[in-house]
Amino acid sequence: MRAAILTALALALVPGILAADLETEARRIEDKLMAPCCYGSTLAEHYSDPADEMRAEIRVLLAAGRSEREILDHFLARHGDRILAAPAARGFNLVVYGVPVLLLAVVAFFLARIGRRQHRAAARAPDAPPAATIDPADRRRIERELEKFG
Repeated sequence: MRAAILTALALALVPGILAADLETEARRIEDKLMAPCCYGSTLAEHYSDPADEMRAEIRVLLAAGRSEREILDHFLARHGDRILAAPAARGFNLVVYGVPVLLLAVVAFFLARIGRRQHRAAARAPDAPPAATIDPADRRRIERELEKFG
């Protein structure tokens, strides 16, 4: 109930901003924040009283003219880094962004080496030997044997 009142108040305070724009911006922010009760899903996906209050607070802050960055910083100051759905690209969190790029580079390097090795081996391989020829006498004998079975 409290969340509904705060949301209605937020929408009433915004004469210059369309409600649809406010809602779109609020949902974009909700996707960037984790639910404060369990930190297991984003605010947009989670339904609980703390999540409802947080969603209402986002709308109030938007109605008051706060930017997305200011709202994210507000919740970051209150809850810490855990509240962000994607870790901030600073400090140890840079590992989250750097490791996939590094792994991709290593895999590309080894695939290139393997490809080069196979190309060189194929270039050095001798040509295929000529097809074997069968003696005419042997051919006749094979044909007679096959006629017995056929």
